[in-house]
Amino acid sequence: MNRRDLLLQEMGISQWVLAKPQVLKGDAQIRLSQSAKLVVVCEEDYQQSRFFADILRVLNLQQNEYQWLNSEQSQRLVFTHSPVFWLIQPETQAVKIAKLFANQTAWQSSCWQELEQAAQKRKLWQQMDTYLQHFGEVV
Repeated sequence: MNRRDLLLQEMGISQWVLAKPQVLKGDAQIRLSQSAKLVVVCEEDYQQSRFFADILRVLNLQQNEYQWLNSEQSQRLVFTHSPVFWLIQPETQAVKIAKLFANQTAWQSSCWQELEQAAQKRKLWQQMDTYLQHFGEVV
């Protein structure tokens, strides 16, 4: 018998049920700040890359105006405003996430390395151009 079972037995508890078992699985809500205008969903962290810095500069966003999440975290995201979503996910995963944020998903890339190709980078810049008014005054 392990320590937990011994303690429960001493307290006279023979059976117990977790009130919120989803919390143990990491199912706690992530509240998005009202100042966040952009949500990036990507498994790898490229926040320090030069390309992402260029994107922030073009969109005139400060560090507190975007949120970088992985796909698991995006499933727990709660917000009351309308941020723009950029999904950097393989097609099957992106479709699943895009359904959750259908009205907010603006840009989609299958992987970060794809953005190193000039044609893909150009396509992304063109997609971003249509959303610039959402970010306010742009550089």
